[in-house]
Amino acid sequence: MHGATAGRSTRRAIGLLILLAWLASNLVPFGAARAAEPLLFGVLNQQTAVQTAERWNPILQYLSRKTGIPLRLAMGPTVRETDDMMARGSFDLLFSNHNFQHAHDGVYRVLARWAGPPVHGALVVARDSPWRTLADLEGRTVAFPSTEAFLAYVVPTAALRAAGVTVTARTAGHQDGALAQLKAGLVDAAGVNTRFLARYAQREGLSYRTLFVSEPFSEIPVLVHPRVADRQARALQKALLGMARDPEAAALLKAVDCQGFVAATDSDYANVRRAYRAITP
Repeated sequence: MHGATAGRSTRRAIGLLILLAWLASNLVPFGAARAAEPLLFGVLNQQTAVQTAERWNPILQYLSRKTGIPLRLAMGPTVRETDDMMARGSFDLLFSNHNFQHAHDGVYRVLARWAGPPVHGALVVARDSPWRTLADLEGRTVAFPSTEAFLAYVVPTAALRAAGVTVTARTAGHQDGALAQLKAGLVDAAGVNTRFLARYAQREGLSYRTLFVSEPFSEIPVLVHPRVADRQARALQKALLGMARDPEAAALLKAVDCQGFVAATDSDYANVRRAYRAITP
């Protein structure tokens, strides 16, 4: 009996070791799941880093709470560096329309877009400026956020070229910077996104006159990289689209001046692609 009992004990011990080994190799410990690396959410440089964080961190925190998927804001110091990160696939999700440039098109997929009416690119001058038409800007200095800004550079520059007008471009880093230069009288005009123009003018008391306004373009989309699991992409899309109807998100959206997010598809950005081709064949 003693020998049989010992044999059973040995077999049970071996079986327990095999079970523990299987569990160790097939189950993710609770602590490890909590420590999962967050998905990087890239945001186009339209404002300063501080303003971008103030707007986007509350949104990302909300999405993380709703989906259980940790998200972390990420962006380069400049638009070009953010675009370079996009080109390298550094972002898991991205708020940008620069992916529709030919060199980057077809990688990221549209999940949703910032809610609101279509936006426009524009060229504006100070209200007391003597310049009245695009032709008046010949040889003048125009501030742009950067040469990568779609609505605030690509679209106005295409309009200037179509009008046969040559200007001296001065980059300011972001849209607020371009408008600040206009307000200070350091430049003759500024290329801007009309949504940011209205917000800046109200906040800073800028009086301006518009020389050019473009055709309408859909608001910037939220994009997802193909490496993100479909279930995660669907969960994030559902949370984004549900923000406008969620009482929990109401105060958050008001604080960051956002109406929420709405459904969008890749085809909504066909005219964005055309505009890029007009300036960079």
